[in-house]
This record gives sequence, C-alpha cells and structure tokens, in this order.
Amino acid sequence: MERNVGRTVASTERMVDYDRNSSMQVQMVRARAQWLRAAVERIGPVTPEFTVMDYGCGPGHSALHAVLPAIEAYRQIDSEGTIVVRHSDQAGNDWSALMALVFGPDGYQRHASRVRTEAVAGSFYTRLSSPRSVALGTCFAASHWLSRAPAPYSPGTAWFADLKGEARAEFAALARADWTRFLRCRAEELRPGGIFIASTLGSVPDDGEINGIRSSARRLYRAIFRVAQGMVADGLLDRSALDHFVFPLWFPTVEDVCAPIGAEPDLSDKFEILEATVTPAAVHPDDAYEESLDDPATYARLYAGYVRGFGESSLRLHLFGPSAKNPAEVDRLTEDFFERLTRFYQSEPGRHASETLTMTCVLRRR
Repeated sequence: MERNVGRTVASTERMVDYDRNSSMQVQMVRARAQWLRAAVERIGPVTPEFTVMDYGCGPGHSALHAVLPAIEAYRQIDSEGTIVVRHSDQAGNDWSALMALVFGPDGYQRHASRVRTEAVAGSFYTRLSSPRSVALGTCFAASHWLSRAPAPYSPGTAWFADLKGEARAEFAALARADWTRFLRCRAEELRPGGIFIASTLGSVPDDGEINGIRSSARRLYRAIFRVAQGMVADGLLDRSALDHFVFPLWFPTVEDVCAPIGAEPDLSDKFEILEATVTPAAVHPDDAYEESLDDPATYARLYAGYVRGFGESSLRLHLFGPSAKNPAEVDRLTEDFFERLTRFYQSEPGRHASETLTMTCVLRRR
C-alpha cells in the first residue's frame, strides 16, 4: 500500500463535535481565569485599544472562557477604552459556530460595550497579527499540536511518549522547532509589557515510564492503540498504516517549554519567564470522567466522545484513510473504531482512565 509519508495537512482540521466533547478543555481554561485577570492588571491601560488574542481558539465555549475574564478585568481598569478580541485558528475551524456563541445568550458580546470581535484564520506557527499590536495573548489546549503529522516507523505505539530511537528523535526535534517558531511569532506580535499565557497538556519526569517521562492521558492513548490493533487483527486496518501512525502532538515538560528561551539569544532578549509549571489538573486530575464511574455506559460514552472531539480528524486522515479504498469505507472504519472504543471503556471502567497534567507558561514581553 502506498503511504503519504510527506503529509502536511493539519490533523486538527474538521474536529468533530468539539464543543459537545470538550469539557476537559473548558475546565482547563476556566481554571486559568485568575491568571488572565492578573495579567490584565499587570499590563494596565493600553491606547488606542487593548487587544486580546487567543491562538487556537476552536469553535466551542472554551473560546469564550479564554477571553471573558480579561474583558471583565480590563473594564475595572478602563471603563470606556476599546477592547479588541481576536479569535485565531485554522481556516477549517467552525467559525460560524464560534460566532454564534460569541453573540449568543452566553457570549461576551451580549452586553458588551466598546468590544470588537475579530477572527483571524491561519496557523499559529506563522505571524497572525501586526507587530507589537497584542497586549494579552493566550493559547489553551492547542500548542501541543505539531505543525505537521510525521509518519515514522513506530510499531507498538500511536503516541509520542512511547516512541523510541529515530522516531522519538524525529518527534522531539519537530516539537522543539515548532515551539521555538511559535515563540518567535508571539515575540513579534506582543507589545512591550504584553503578556502571553499558554496552557495545555504536559508531562513530568518519571523514571518508571518509557523515556523517563510521564505524560498526560498515557492510558487513554494506549487504549486507542489497543483498539486499533484489534481492527488490524480483524483485517479492517492495514498493519503498515498503524505502524506509521502517531498522533502529531507533544505534551511538554517544563524543560521543553523553557529550553528555547534559554538557548536562543533573540528569545531570551525578548521574553521574561514569569511562570513555567506542570501540575495536576484542578478538576479530576486522575480520571477526567470519574464522576461517571458508577455508570459504565455513560463513562464509556464520555471517553469515546472526548476522543472523537479531538482525535477523529487525525484518525481519519492518517490511519483510516490510508487503510480504506474510498470515503464511504473511511466512514465505516471510523464508526467501527468508536463503537469498539466505547465497548473497551465500558468493560473496565477506570482501568484506562485519562490523567491530566496541565502545563502553564506565562511570558512577559520585555
């Protein structure tokens, strides 16, 4: 079977039912509300307008929670000044759904005064705003996605933390290069004194784990791989496709986050690190859906929905697509996989629980 080794299409395109299946992401953003308020207070008044830019906003309620505390905090500083909210994501984001929320009953525009909403389409690995125009930048549950989807030979795993040898080195190098490029873009866009907050899934040192790193959601990704292995055994997926499929993401350690700023003179000159931590999530750190453990059917449905929300696009593009003869077969493989994943989680509630470690990085532009 011919593989598309040089794939560059973004794996986050056309995320499915993201808002309905993104409770973990919403919790992560809401837990950072005080950080947003404190950042605005530190920045202070900005003329002619205070610009908040959220990178990788997505189409759901998390995008509202990423900016509402900043709007409220700035109004305490300047009751009449203009606030600009820029939501940024890839062109394939569901912008109509997002704007329906922004201007809907729960949206910040419902009672807004002097708040202008803008949408910016493009990769956050490029510059997306005018130089020195952003006062507060945010990026929640997004910066772990790599700029492209490598396809190394990696039998035995489908995620970065369990990779070995050349495959591990390839992912590590891409993650370092991507984060460095990401920071350089933000350094150009932030105004002096501006603050950038990134918060996403992270990793911590752990000698008991492969590569000495314990990453968020380790059991979840291993469960996904086991379900895919079952489909290979049943002749539904091509073994070569699974051997070359790895989710294109990297959950950073504190060292990963800080290394480029310490090593690259242009970044160390432009950024002051105010905070760099990886800590257990504020809500349900050991099992994202532990509240439903006593109801195996609901527990399994929630986990399958969560994977569908963030992962279906990657699975369809880079695993099911290379195994299928036509789009209809991709659809069938997708439904088969999620039915199997649901049964997998329902059969042993709690055994494959997804732990959540949250990386938070706060930078000030010098």
